[in-house]
Amino acid sequence: MGKLIFFAIIAGIIYFMFFKKEKMTKSENKTDDKELIMCDKCKTFVSEDEIKKINGKNICKDCYDNS
Repeated sequence: MGKLIFFAIIAGIIYFMFFKKEKMTKSENKTDDKELIMCDKCKTFVSEDEIKKINGKNICKDCYDNS
């Protein structure tokens, strides 16, 4: 019985050391997929989902709302 508990603890430690870290790094990489684009009006970098292309220029959401 003691050997079985010891084996289960060792298996759990190995699982958390190797397999849990891979899942975390994969989810962290998903946030890096968005490209940052510079706003032509205020020169700040924002993600591409906050950019509107107006007359061939990239305008961020804040500049668009304030104009």
